[in-house]
Amino acid sequence: MKIMDKMKDEDLGIALLYNFTLGYEQPVPMDVYDLVLPFLYNDAIRDSLLNYETIEHMLLEQQINNHDFNGQMIKGVKDYRDMTTRSLGIALLQKVLAFDFVENVMCGRALESSILQLNEAKHLGKLLKGKTFNQVYQLFLSLKKKIVILQSSSVGEDIDLSFFHSLGDVVMYETTEQDQIIDYIKDAHIVVTNKNKLGQKELSECYQLELICLFATGVNNIDLDYCEERGIGVCNVKGYSTDTVAQHTFALALSLIDQIQKYDQFIKAKEYVNCGSFSYFDYTFHDVSSMTWGIVGMGDIGKKVAEIARAFGANVQYFSTSGLNQVGDYKRVDFDELLATSDMISIHAPLYDKTQYLFNAEAFSKMKKNAMIINVGRGGIIDEQALVDALNQQLISGAGLDVFEHEPLLETDPIYSLQNMDQVVLTPHVAWGSQEARQRCVEEVYKNIEAHLKGAKRNRVV
Repeated sequence: MKIMDKMKDEDLGIALLYNFTLGYEQPVPMDVYDLVLPFLYNDAIRDSLLNYETIEHMLLEQQINNHDFNGQMIKGVKDYRDMTTRSLGIALLQKVLAFDFVENVMCGRALESSILQLNEAKHLGKLLKGKTFNQVYQLFLSLKKKIVILQSSSVGEDIDLSFFHSLGDVVMYETTEQDQIIDYIKDAHIVVTNKNKLGQKELSECYQLELICLFATGVNNIDLDYCEERGIGVCNVKGYSTDTVAQHTFALALSLIDQIQKYDQFIKAKEYVNCGSFSYFDYTFHDVSSMTWGIVGMGDIGKKVAEIARAFGANVQYFSTSGLNQVGDYKRVDFDELLATSDMISIHAPLYDKTQYLFNAEAFSKMKKNAMIINVGRGGIIDEQALVDALNQQLISGAGLDVFEHEPLLETDPIYSLQNMDQVVLTPHVAWGSQEARQRCVEEVYKNIEAHLKGAKRNRVV
């Protein structure tokens, strides 16, 4: 309909309204005509109009692509009303359209005419067939879902979440306490969270909840059985942090292996000034290539860590917590062999019944005294009291922890009873969170919601 790019006057308006009436295929209520020009003079709608099979699909996609779409259309109805009225009047005089009362409502009908056929206008008539102005207006409102983001701060203040507003009516909370959840989400269609626990108690109050999305891979904080029973979808995100977690694994490991913290403090305390030697070797360290590196959980992150460890020259072996992973490039061992033969163990497994306290007092007693352990999986995989006891008793030599049973830590947590803090390197659950990874994470959540709104399933757990 290239002609529309050249003119927007009453003559074109008459042609558009006439073709719309043909597509409507029944008497058109007068107020419905107020929608025609705002729709057809919208470039985004006009260019893709013939691709839509329902008015709901068209409105939804436009709202997703343009967060101010509703406001623009309401303004368009007002701006084009005079032109619509004039065009209808001329159409009546030219005997292109006729107007009659149908069930006490003034309606328009098309007469025979040689007016140019405009396919987009006719198709719009088909999309709106049988609908009143008020019904279409209600569609504008009903298609805009309420989306509640419970923990926006969990992805960092340097990540912009404003683009979520294009998906619906977004309410965003920086942090959410457990006792606030029901009040925040009871009327939500879509909930986005990270670590909030959403169980039957919270979800049973949500009468129109359709989807839960996580800024995370793990879903152990969601009652999946109840969601499945209620027909509530659950989406996670995967793969966004593989490189980042692998990188952090080695940051922790190499800090321990090379005794970085001790040497750093040695210089900062000005002890290097008086040591009398250009090199100082009181803190022994070893080549990674001399080590056997044991991996717990051979998913994408575990494989990436294995690849890097091999590049360092380490002998890599792994234990599959599920018993399902078979990675032919590396030696698979049972848990006891992994404990007895590994110099470094890194954990990349999810937390579930088989991994809860997998590393307990018995496990630590089977490890080599020079062994170190890295946990970037989940805190509950390690019994932290057992770990502290093992370190205090010199059963193992060191640990790098990015995850803990309590996050944030409690003052009474076992880690603070460690006798020698130089044995550990601790970070506050940041292994997943380079700026690039966090940006990928929120973009994946956005795509999960967008797919749901379009009737598709993406990254669905339930």
